[in-house]
Amino acid sequence: MRRLTTFGALGTLAACATDPIYTVPPNQTVADYVAVSQLESVGQIRKGNKDSWQYVNDRYVIYRGNHDYLVEFRHNCGDLTDNAWVPADYIHDHRNLRAGQDTIRGCIVQKIYPITSSQRAELRNIGGSLGQSN
Repeated sequence: MRRLTTFGALGTLAACATDPIYTVPPNQTVADYVAVSQLESVGQIRKGNKDSWQYVNDRYVIYRGNHDYLVEFRHNCGDLTDNAWVPADYIHDHRNLRAGQDTIRGCIVQKIYPITSSQRAELRNIGGSLGQSN
Protein backbone atom coordinates (compact mmCIF):
# COMPACT_ATOMS: atom_id res chain seq x y z
CA MET A 1 0.00 0.00 0.00
CA ARG A 2 2.84 2.36 0.88
CA ARG A 3 4.45 1.70 -2.52
CA LEU A 4 1.23 2.50 -4.33
CA THR A 5 0.86 5.77 -2.44
CA THR A 6 4.48 6.71 -3.17
CA PHE A 7 4.14 5.98 -6.90
CA GLY A 8 0.85 7.87 -7.03
CA ALA A 9 2.41 10.91 -5.39
CA LEU A 10 5.42 10.77 -7.74
CA GLY A 11 3.12 10.52 -10.75
CA THR A 12 1.14 13.54 -9.60
CA LEU A 13 4.30 15.56 -9.05
CA ALA A 14 5.63 14.60 -12.47
CA ALA A 15 2.38 15.68 -14.13
CA CYS A 16 2.45 19.02 -12.33
CA ALA A 17 6.06 19.61 -13.33
CA THR A 18 5.42 19.10 -17.04
CA ASP A 19 2.20 21.06 -17.56
CA PRO A 20 2.04 24.77 -16.83
CA ILE A 21 -0.65 25.70 -14.37
CA TYR A 22 -1.67 28.75 -16.37
CA THR A 23 -0.78 30.06 -19.80
CA VAL A 24 -1.59 33.58 -20.94
CA PRO A 25 -4.16 33.58 -23.77
CA PRO A 26 -2.80 35.07 -27.03
CA ASN A 27 -5.47 37.80 -27.03
CA GLN A 28 -4.37 38.92 -23.57
CA THR A 29 -0.71 39.00 -24.61
CA VAL A 30 -1.50 41.41 -27.45
CA ALA A 31 -3.82 43.48 -25.22
CA ASP A 32 -0.97 43.77 -22.70
CA TYR A 33 1.37 44.88 -25.50
CA VAL A 34 -1.12 47.59 -26.53
CA ALA A 35 -1.35 48.84 -22.93
CA VAL A 36 2.39 48.77 -22.24
CA SER A 37 3.20 50.46 -25.58
CA GLN A 38 0.46 53.02 -24.89
CA LEU A 39 -0.92 52.72 -28.40
CA GLU A 40 -3.56 55.35 -29.17
CA SER A 41 -6.54 54.30 -31.24
CA VAL A 42 -7.88 56.27 -34.20
CA GLY A 43 -11.47 56.42 -35.41
CA GLN A 44 -10.79 55.63 -39.06
CA ILE A 45 -8.06 55.05 -41.61
CA ARG A 46 -7.85 55.77 -45.30
CA LYS A 47 -8.00 52.69 -47.49
CA GLY A 48 -6.11 51.95 -50.67
CA ASN A 49 -6.39 49.51 -53.57
CA LYS A 50 -3.60 47.21 -52.38
CA ASP A 51 -4.39 47.03 -48.67
CA SER A 52 -3.94 43.68 -46.95
CA TRP A 53 -4.04 42.21 -43.48
CA GLN A 54 -1.95 39.74 -41.56
CA TYR A 55 -3.29 37.37 -38.92
CA VAL A 56 -1.96 37.87 -35.37
CA ASN A 57 -4.63 35.89 -33.48
CA ASP A 58 -8.40 35.55 -33.47
CA ARG A 59 -8.88 39.03 -32.00
CA TYR A 60 -6.19 41.06 -33.83
CA VAL A 61 -4.81 41.56 -37.33
CA ILE A 62 -2.13 43.85 -38.71
CA TYR A 63 -3.73 45.96 -41.43
CA ARG A 64 -1.29 47.13 -44.07
CA GLY A 65 -2.15 50.05 -46.28
CA ASN A 66 -0.24 53.29 -46.71
CA HIS A 67 0.74 52.75 -43.06
CA ASP A 68 0.62 49.82 -40.64
CA TYR A 69 -2.22 49.43 -38.14
CA LEU A 70 -3.15 46.96 -35.45
CA VAL A 71 -6.87 46.22 -35.78
CA GLU A 72 -8.77 44.87 -32.79
CA PHE A 73 -12.10 43.14 -33.32
CA ARG A 74 -15.07 43.31 -30.98
CA HIS A 75 -15.12 39.50 -30.59
CA ASN A 76 -12.88 36.62 -31.62
CA CYS A 77 -13.04 36.01 -35.36
CA GLY A 78 -12.34 32.48 -36.55
CA ASP A 79 -12.34 33.24 -40.31
CA LEU A 80 -9.08 35.19 -40.24
CA THR A 81 -6.69 32.30 -40.86
CA ASP A 82 -7.92 31.72 -44.42
CA ASN A 83 -5.29 33.30 -46.65
CA ALA A 84 -7.58 33.79 -49.64
CA TRP A 85 -7.57 37.50 -50.48
CA VAL A 86 -10.73 39.11 -49.21
CA PRO A 87 -10.84 42.89 -48.83
CA ALA A 88 -12.35 44.62 -45.85
CA ASP A 89 -16.13 44.67 -45.93
CA TYR A 90 -17.54 48.12 -46.57
CA ILE A 91 -20.55 49.21 -44.61
CA HIS A 92 -20.47 52.99 -44.89
CA ASP A 93 -17.67 54.32 -47.07
CA HIS A 94 -15.45 52.38 -49.47
CA ARG A 95 -12.55 54.82 -48.95
CA ASN A 96 -12.25 54.48 -45.16
CA LEU A 97 -12.15 51.74 -42.57
CA ARG A 98 -14.01 52.95 -39.47
CA ALA A 99 -13.74 51.56 -35.96
CA GLY A 100 -17.06 50.44 -34.53
CA GLN A 101 -18.80 50.43 -37.92
CA ASP A 102 -16.92 48.43 -40.56
CA THR A 103 -15.92 44.79 -40.68
CA ILE A 104 -13.16 42.55 -42.00
CA ARG A 105 -14.35 39.04 -42.91
CA GLY A 106 -17.61 39.82 -41.15
CA CYS A 107 -15.91 40.72 -37.86
CA ILE A 108 -16.65 44.17 -36.43
CA VAL A 109 -13.59 46.40 -36.07
CA GLN A 110 -13.50 47.65 -32.48
CA LYS A 111 -10.29 49.73 -32.49
CA ILE A 112 -7.55 50.74 -34.90
CA TYR A 113 -4.03 51.51 -33.63
CA PRO A 114 -1.32 53.07 -35.83
CA ILE A 115 1.93 51.11 -35.39
CA THR A 116 5.53 51.40 -36.59
CA SER A 117 7.35 48.74 -38.60
CA SER A 118 9.27 47.64 -35.49
CA GLN A 119 6.01 47.31 -33.56
CA ARG A 120 4.62 45.29 -36.47
CA ALA A 121 7.56 42.88 -36.19
CA GLU A 122 7.06 42.55 -32.42
CA LEU A 123 3.35 41.86 -32.85
CA ARG A 124 4.02 39.21 -35.48
CA ASN A 125 6.36 37.48 -33.02
CA ILE A 126 3.87 37.77 -30.16
CA GLY A 127 1.12 36.30 -32.26
CA GLY A 128 3.32 33.58 -33.69
CA SER A 129 1.84 34.38 -37.08
CA LEU A 130 4.92 34.46 -39.27
CA GLY A 131 3.93 33.60 -42.77
CA GLN A 132 0.17 33.98 -42.38
CA SER A 133 -0.88 36.98 -44.34
CA ASN A 134 -3.64 38.07 -46.60
